[in-house]
Amino acid sequence: MTMQNGFIEQCEHEQLHLSGAIQPHGALVVSTLQGIVSHVSENILNWLGVDTELESLLDQPLPAFLQELHKSAPTLAEGERYTGQSNFGPQEFDVVISHNGEQLLFEIYPVDTHADPMPKQGEAYPVPENREALEEQCQQLLEELLALSGFDRVHYYRFMPEGDGEVTAEARQPEIGGSYLGLRFPASDIPQVARQLYLKNPWRSIPHASAEPVAIMGRKQASIPNLSWVDLRSVSPVHQEYMANMGVGSAISLPITQAGELDALISCHSAVPKQLTVSHLQAMSALSEGFNLRLRDYKARRRLKVLDGMQRQFDQAKDVLMRHGELASAWTELSHWLMDTFDVDGVILQVGDEYYQAGTALSVGGVEVVAEAARFETSSVWISDSLRIDCPNMPLSEIAGVAVVSDLPLDQHHSVNLYLCRLEHLYEVTWGGNPDKPVDYRDGSSGIAPRRSFEAWVEQRVGHGRPWSKSTRMYLLKLRALLQQAKSFAWKGNE
Repeated sequence: MTMQNGFIEQCEHEQLHLSGAIQPHGALVVSTLQGIVSHVSENILNWLGVDTELESLLDQPLPAFLQELHKSAPTLAEGERYTGQSNFGPQEFDVVISHNGEQLLFEIYPVDTHADPMPKQGEAYPVPENREALEEQCQQLLEELLALSGFDRVHYYRFMPEGDGEVTAEARQPEIGGSYLGLRFPASDIPQVARQLYLKNPWRSIPHASAEPVAIMGRKQASIPNLSWVDLRSVSPVHQEYMANMGVGSAISLPITQAGELDALISCHSAVPKQLTVSHLQAMSALSEGFNLRLRDYKARRRLKVLDGMQRQFDQAKDVLMRHGELASAWTELSHWLMDTFDVDGVILQVGDEYYQAGTALSVGGVEVVAEAARFETSSVWISDSLRIDCPNMPLSEIAGVAVVSDLPLDQHHSVNLYLCRLEHLYEVTWGGNPDKPVDYRDGSSGIAPRRSFEAWVEQRVGHGRPWSKSTRMYLLKLRALLQQAKSFAWKGNE
């Protein structure tokens, strides 16, 4: 196993939600659903200012100040949370209660009564009418979060279809130099296991990147609690080192989710440790969620426009087929329509064992290799930006990218498959550090660690076609559905 693969595998298999520890800026109490304490963080006594043994809190009812809050809180389902306030003596606490499916978890944060008041939040915005208005609202959001947090810089980190991320917008304090705008970062920087946790939480706050974690103590034979919905969850040592290498002393991340997937992250960075109150975090989350909803509505409107345009375009294709009555005579018109509509350099229609080509396309051998790769795609649409990567056995070809639609309902006697082909497209990608070197040796030891350099590194990207748009799959599935509604056509040209 290579050093790189070992690092990625380590990150992907790290059970972040079962760390068994928390960050030290708060305390944690875990109880059964009936309110009997099963776990406490080892710093809980210091926070409560009581002189007793830690073990004495276990297997006992919740402390009185948490009992009161628990009674007043609504009944929570798995993944739900509730935020309230409580007092223990003279100290006021923010308490976040969450439900992990088996237990209740109480995150306890002291309220600083001397904290500066929050800056005034921004105005409400309408749903953007176009891409330019959307980008303006995104930039305004970052400026508002910068003011609200007091952090050094805020990034909008959008995830690419292949899993990499790119900084598409940035706001910085006037005195902060250097920019990450336009830089791309490899998918391994934020492993899937971490992305899943971002889907479960409205924010992720790390006030002190290098802080030592605080262990969680449980009663005998008690399993480690699931901290998936707990913001206090300790920071992975690998991520701590990653932040140190970036010069980040504290961070806040706000997820942007679309259709149940992580679409982007808003990342706030400070060079020095900085802790915000729960109220500040809630306000920041409300701002990002407002933008998230407008982004959803913008995409929905855009999708309707695209579908409307697709309907008109594909009606043209159906008209061609209806007019000719057979695929053979329709192919010349249909192939030109396909090349124009999908912006490709060539198309192949496979009808049984026959191949019909227009433009520059795959060889028969290339089609066979691609067909084997696409055979396991359940949606009938398979897309590749780089056949060199996705089809290692690909014969030498000037075609670098392909979109495949399998089992087209165009012929009642043969299996019909469509191949849309794109030539190699040479272009540059600017990365935040060398993406092929996501790890470094630890000062002569054999251990692995995140890369230390994030300076701009330019890749001359070869072996890739022009990237397929996010709507390509939707276009192709719609094409298939519309053709399904038409009558079946026999390929009569060779009969």
